[in-house]
Amino acid sequence: MLLTDARTGRLTPIRRGPGGLLRVCVHPAPAERRDLPGDLRALLVADVLFRIAELEDLQVITGYVERPLSGERTDALARAAGQVGIQPPAVHTPDAALFAAFGGPVDVRVLAPSAGVEEAEQALLVEVGPTRLPGGPDDLAADGADPLAVRLALLGLPYVAPAEIGAAALEEARAVLARWRARVAAWADAVSRPLHADTVERLRTAYEQDLDTPAVLDALSRLEADPDVPDGAKFETFVYADRVLSLELPREIGRT
Repeated sequence: MLLTDARTGRLTPIRRGPGGLLRVCVHPAPAERRDLPGDLRALLVADVLFRIAELEDLQVITGYVERPLSGERTDALARAAGQVGIQPPAVHTPDAALFAAFGGPVDVRVLAPSAGVEEAEQALLVEVGPTRLPGGPDDLAADGADPLAVRLALLGLPYVAPAEIGAAALEEARAVLARWRARVAAWADAVSRPLHADTVERLRTAYEQDLDTPAVLDALSRLEADPDVPDGAKFETFVYADRVLSLELPREIGRT
């Protein structure tokens, strides 16, 4: 898998430690800089990395560097992360204890904007772009809105690009989620077919080339619209893709 190293701006292969274990650590913004959207996006990148590794039957451990943050900020970030389907990091540790907490050197450090690290050894540094969300992370589920629309909207952009997620972008993401869930529920009644091989290959290529989640979403849109692919194959492929996207695409099965 290749990721853009923030130090060089070049695609760089991830190197895993002995035994094939991949150690991924998220570095939030400094305590004096309140940037919950940026922290949330960094956690999302680590979550996608974790899910891809899990899909390939690889071992991975994710962690989070603890800053001297207020309890309110820590709780708000944890709440927002849970709402957008991010699995809690297994390790919480101060910078000084990274090696001991992870049981070895960290392989990938995911940096929120302005996070920075003093010492990164040979770790690959991945930095997410500046991020803005309407109303902030505390309002992801305001008025009954589906917070996974925020996840979809962020996945629709390269992680290094600035993300200005406005109301229109969220509304579009909600519409796509609703349509895909309805389609998956309808396809579930079709005769089961194997995964659509061409689409699966596109997904794997996109994951390996800098976590290109926009290309993943584009591949699914193309599959959705392809009249020559059986519904059963569409169903299996969308469910397979959701193992990484984590958008709860099968959620409407059996509800209608």
